[in-house]
Amino acid sequence: MSAAPATDVAARPPLWDGQAILEVTGGSLQDAPEQWQARGVSIDSRDLQPQDLFIALKGENHDGHDFLDAAFANGAAAALVDWQWEAPAALKNGERGGGVRPCRYVRVAQPLQALRALAAHARARSTARIVAVTGSVGKTGIKDALGHVLAKGLSVKVHVSARSCNNHWGVPLSLARLPVDARYGVFEVGMNHAGEITPLARLIAPDVALVSAVRPAHMEFFSSLEQVADAKAEIFTALREGGTAVLGRDDAWFERLQSAALRSGARLVTFGESPQADIRLLQAHQDSEGSHIEAEADGERLAYFLAIAGRHWVDNSLAVLACCHALGIKIGDIAPCFASLQASPGRGNRRRIPWGRGEILLIDESYNANPASMQAAIATLGACRPASGAGAGGGDESGEAGSAPRKIIALGDMLELGDEARNWHVALAADIAAAGIHLTFTCGDLMRHLFDALPPPARGAHFADATALADCLQNTLQAGDALMVKGSNSMGMKAVVQHLESCATEARS
Repeated sequence: MSAAPATDVAARPPLWDGQAILEVTGGSLQDAPEQWQARGVSIDSRDLQPQDLFIALKGENHDGHDFLDAAFANGAAAALVDWQWEAPAALKNGERGGGVRPCRYVRVAQPLQALRALAAHARARSTARIVAVTGSVGKTGIKDALGHVLAKGLSVKVHVSARSCNNHWGVPLSLARLPVDARYGVFEVGMNHAGEITPLARLIAPDVALVSAVRPAHMEFFSSLEQVADAKAEIFTALREGGTAVLGRDDAWFERLQSAALRSGARLVTFGESPQADIRLLQAHQDSEGSHIEAEADGERLAYFLAIAGRHWVDNSLAVLACCHALGIKIGDIAPCFASLQASPGRGNRRRIPWGRGEILLIDESYNANPASMQAAIATLGACRPASGAGAGGGDESGEAGSAPRKIIALGDMLELGDEARNWHVALAADIAAAGIHLTFTCGDLMRHLFDALPPPARGAHFADATALADCLQNTLQAGDALMVKGSNSMGMKAVVQHLESCATEARS
């Protein structure tokens, strides 16, 4: 297990006092409870920072207790362990094997329950205004964008849940990391079955709750989109008194969501193109670098530039402005911050990397996929400007060997779509044709259906897994090409991106 990146410990203020951890979790220290503090909370020894509290969770594939030695090697302040766990001989004396670093073990009845207790206490002690974000699409992008504009526009401390920590352990972990002095907190909430959001929302107790949209995603345990909408609406049940529900006015399930929000006593703020929307889109001019947007709020017009391409990101920006409006923030002060917004890795991040005698444009959408996000990504690739070809920087746009720049897409299976999975994959063929994509490469059993539905000239190649796909792309791509990589997270499409980036790095060196 490799060490975590070096961190300036002094730059991280204490997050939890050791005695408070014992009291909140009902845990017991193996020795006398001397004075100690934790500056963070981690469940992964690989990204644990010095003086973090390590919580040894037991999952389907891994047991955190197996990585305690690595956690202490990386500087853990203490570890929450199951009270039934028996320390290996090398750690029985409170030292990591043969070393001298002290090991503090806080024994608790169940580490996950202890994490939830920390989360509840962190929320109770916080005075931050809290936003909870859910939805079938866009929730991580909206969550990150909201955190960005709040921090940059208001110059205050904003706590944002990392990556997509949005499930039964991710939400409490994100809450347990909430600093006491944060002014705002933004938390993502996900689900794949009914009833999952309710306990997470109760932990968060949001002042503002957003449902970005209802689309076909995680349909394995749902028989209809009505059921998905109802499951998303669970987030309103935990709104604090006087809280606000934020909804897309153009969403097909708006009225159903609105009814649920009003039953919970929520105020309502809406966004979209509808004339009835509180944050109303007037127009958006898009190019490969982003969108120039005009919107209206409370009768006032505002114009701003969004530095991420794609029509779906226009909607995301409106959702962010609606959340800010719900928080009582003047959105005219916030909107200019979209000009410095960047997409996260795996969620639309784009970069030009050296390739052959020029470069390629690599669009990384590898984190996840469902039909709606796939359609949006395909349309974004169709609208993008390819990278420079041979002789990049010298004006030659012809690519290698005289070939024209191409738009290429590499797709992995969209998972958890239930009985309609095959049809959703086949339907993407029409989107690919409409976007003018030159070549499509696929991997996985479900994407085979899409590959077969494409006209032969548009077929790149199909593979069983992402590794073989990556090797093929390495030998296929030419300078000037624009490539988008997308698929459900467990399909491993991130490895395709990493492989191509390593190829570019080796070529440059």
